[in-house]
Amino acid sequence: MSNNNYKFSGKYIINADLRCITGLHIGGTDEGFEIGGMDNPVIKDPITGYPYIPGSSLKGKMRSFLEWADAKVKFETDKKGNPTGKLCDCGSCDICIVFGCSAATSAKEPTRLTVRDSFPKESSVKNWEANLGEKIYTEVKTENAIDRLTSEANPRSMERVPADSVFEIEMLFDLYKNDDVQKLKKIFEGMMLLEDSSLGGSGSRGSGKVVFESIRISKRGVDYYTEDKDATTITLNTHKTARDIHKNFDTIFK
Repeated sequence: MSNNNYKFSGKYIINADLRCITGLHIGGTDEGFEIGGMDNPVIKDPITGYPYIPGSSLKGKMRSFLEWADAKVKFETDKKGNPTGKLCDCGSCDICIVFGCSAATSAKEPTRLTVRDSFPKESSVKNWEANLGEKIYTEVKTENAIDRLTSEANPRSMERVPADSVFEIEMLFDLYKNDDVQKLKKIFEGMMLLEDSSLGGSGSRGSGKVVFESIRISKRGVDYYTEDKDATTITLNTHKTARDIHKNFDTIFK
């Protein structure tokens, strides 16, 4: 990095509950080939067997929606005349600074946003076992793919996390420059866009509707790490949703 005006001054920690309004499918890998086995399993923790949300999935979805909202998706034509999409990798816009950019980008900024893998709340695990059975944490959704020419039905199954399941979200935002706080606003824009779209696969067929609840924000300055100072809780008052926080951002982060 050629710019030497970077000075780490702390982190904002964003915690929230992510509630599944409809079933959630984030694909995993097949563990084996069993007769009648699941074709489309969800990703699970190999130790507990619990489904979880990879940080890359949550971060990638928010970035994708923001790129569309900020007109960062460009369509060009390759040498053969075929249309091809191109995403922003400038390394200097707010989206690149917040979410990061590829190693090949010449203008390099330290990535501000880290998104942890999200695991289910204990209450959701108890609900799964109470309603689905011991050590059963997912449902199977069966669909019919209809051939639009012949009307022939082709059944297919998909594993999903049941509706009303809740996952614990943690996002960390690093501060390196004085204007970084304003860039934090992009995260809440991404959260709003995600709520009005879908997370995971098969969103256009009903899966993946989610909402952020019980949002909490704290700030840890450098002295939190070097001098054992306490973190500062950001007062949200009645602003409990991503939209409320975004709308009142300047007041909250004054």
